[in-house]
Amino acid sequence: MSADSNAWKLGKDSKLGLALSGGGFRASLFHIGVLARLAELDLLRQVEVLSTVSGGSIVGALYYLKVKQLLEGRRPDGLKPSSQAYVVIVQEIEREFVKGVQNNLRMRALSDPLKNARMMLSDDYSRSDRMAELYEEYFYRKIWHEMESDDQGSIRLKDIKITPAGYKVPFNVREYNKEETIYKVPILAINATILNTGESWLFTASYIGSSGDKEDNSALPYSKLRFGDAALPPKVRAKLDTINLADAVAASACVPVLLSPFAIHDLYQEDGKEVVVELVDGGVYDNQGLETLFREECTHIICSDASGQLQSDRTPNSSASSVGARSNEILMKRVREETLDELGSRVEHGLLKSAAFFHLRNTFSGTDQFPNLSEPVDRSDNATNGEVFLLSALRTDLDSFSDIEASVLMYDGYCLCDSHLNDGAGLTEVSANQWGFLRIRELMRHDRRRLIKHLAVGRNMLFKVFFLLGHLGWVIAALLVAGLLALLWLLSGTGVYQSIGEFCDIFESPDALVAAMAFGLLSWILTKLSHTSGLRFVFDAIRGFRTGNVGGLVFPLAILGAVGSLISYIHVNIFDRVFLKLGKL
Repeated sequence: MSADSNAWKLGKDSKLGLALSGGGFRASLFHIGVLARLAELDLLRQVEVLSTVSGGSIVGALYYLKVKQLLEGRRPDGLKPSSQAYVVIVQEIEREFVKGVQNNLRMRALSDPLKNARMMLSDDYSRSDRMAELYEEYFYRKIWHEMESDDQGSIRLKDIKITPAGYKVPFNVREYNKEETIYKVPILAINATILNTGESWLFTASYIGSSGDKEDNSALPYSKLRFGDAALPPKVRAKLDTINLADAVAASACVPVLLSPFAIHDLYQEDGKEVVVELVDGGVYDNQGLETLFREECTHIICSDASGQLQSDRTPNSSASSVGARSNEILMKRVREETLDELGSRVEHGLLKSAAFFHLRNTFSGTDQFPNLSEPVDRSDNATNGEVFLLSALRTDLDSFSDIEASVLMYDGYCLCDSHLNDGAGLTEVSANQWGFLRIRELMRHDRRRLIKHLAVGRNMLFKVFFLLGHLGWVIAALLVAGLLALLWLLSGTGVYQSIGEFCDIFESPDALVAAMAFGLLSWILTKLSHTSGLRFVFDAIRGFRTGNVGGLVFPLAILGAVGSLISYIHVNIFDRVFLKLGKL
C-alpha cells in the first residue's frame, strides 16, 4: 500500500501517525532507515502519534527522548528545532543504537551471577526486568543524563512527557498540536498485551492501562490510570511513580515463552484481592501498532512493518510443539491481514486521507546509485539470489547484529520508505553523505555472495559464528563439545557431584536426576552460545522448589549463577567479537 507523494503535504487539520512494528532488533534497525528517510522528507517533525510495538518500542523510545531533548532546548550542542535537526538526531540514533545492539543485550542479561540467582528465585524479578535494566543502560541512560545531570535514578515514565521550550507545566499536548503546524509534539504510545484479559495495553507519558475502545473506559476491569490523579488510592499512585520508561519497553518486547511476562503489582483489585497485571509482547495483539493510530483518529498513517512473515512449508513438522508454533503463526498472519484490510478500508471510506504501509517482503526499483535487493521474495538459493527473502527471514532476536546485517536492514527501510512516500524520486548522493548505513552499497555492487552468505547465516539463532567460519568453525565446535564433556566427567568424581546429589535426595531417583542435570547443563551451555530460552526450564524447575528445601538450593544456585555469568563473558568477549569482525564493513 502506498500513496502519491502529494498526499503527504500536510495541512493544519491533518494528524500524522507513525507506527513502528515489532520484530526484535531486526525491526529496530529497519525502522532507523525509515526514520532517516522521513527526516529527509521533512515528515518527522509533523508526527503527532508514535505507536510502537516490541522492537519498534526499543528504538521508538530512544527517538522520543531525542525529540524531547530537541524541543525542550536541552541539547549540549545548542541545536534548535529545524528540518535539518531531525536529520541530526536520527544520525545520532544510527550510531548509538547500532553500538548498543552490538553489546549483545540478550547475553549480557546473564553477566551478573547474583542477578542470575535472583531471576531463578524471585517472582518479582524476571528476565524481562533484567532486560529493562539493560535497555536503560545501553540505550536511554546517556541522553537522559544529558538532560537531567543530577538524576541518577531510573527514567520514570511520567517524567518523559515533552514540554516545549517556553511552555509551562501542565502542558496540553493535544491542544498544542492543534495550533502548532511546524514542530509537533509526538505522543508516544508503547503497546503491550495484557494476558489477564487479552486486550491491548498502553504505556504513555500521561497514563497506563488497557486501551479499551474509548477514551473514557473507567468501567473496564483494567482501566487507564493517569499519573498524578489525586482520586487514586495512595498505594496505586506510589506504584505508578515507580514505573519506568524501560519497564514499558521491556513489557512491549516481552516475547512469550522466550521471556517471562512482565508483572506489575499493586495497581488493581478484584473482589478485595490484588490482581497482578501480566504483560507480554504487544505483537500478540497488534504487531503493527495500527489500532492505536485508528483510535487516535489520525488522518494520515505511515506504518513501517518489519515483523515476521509466514513462510510456505512443503513438509511442516507434525510434532506437538511445532504444530502449536505454526498454528500461532497462522493466527498472527490472519490478525495482521485483517488489520491491514481495515487500514485500506479507512482510506477507501474517507476516514483516512492517506496511508503508506511497507514491509520487509516489499521490493523497490533500484538505480545505479541505490541498487535494489535481489528477488525472489519467497525463497533463496543462499548463494546468488533472494536477498529480499533472506532479509525478511533474519532472526527477530535481541543479540548482536553485525555491520552487514544492521546496514542492509537500515538501507532497505530507507529505500522502501522513499519508494512508498516519494515514488523513489528523491534519492541522491547528497543524502548519501549523511548516513553510515549506505556503505552497504559497496558490498552490494562488488561482493553479493558475501552479503547473501551473511543474510543466510543470520536466519539462525544458534551457532552463527561457526556457520560463518565454515569447516574451521565446526572443527572448533567439536573441540568445545569435547572439552565440555571432559569437564563434566572430571566433576563427576568431585564434591560438586555429591552436593548436587544431596540436593536431589528429595526425588525418588537421585542418580537419574543428577545424570539428567548433567546432560541438561551441557545442553544449556551449548544453547547459551547464542540463545536464552534454554535456561528457562532450569529456572522454572528451581523456582518450583524454592518454597521447600531452600537451604539446599544455595549451592546449586551459586553454581548455575556463576556458570551463566562465565558463559556470558566468554560469548560476549570471544564468540561475539569474532562474529562482529566477520560481519564488519
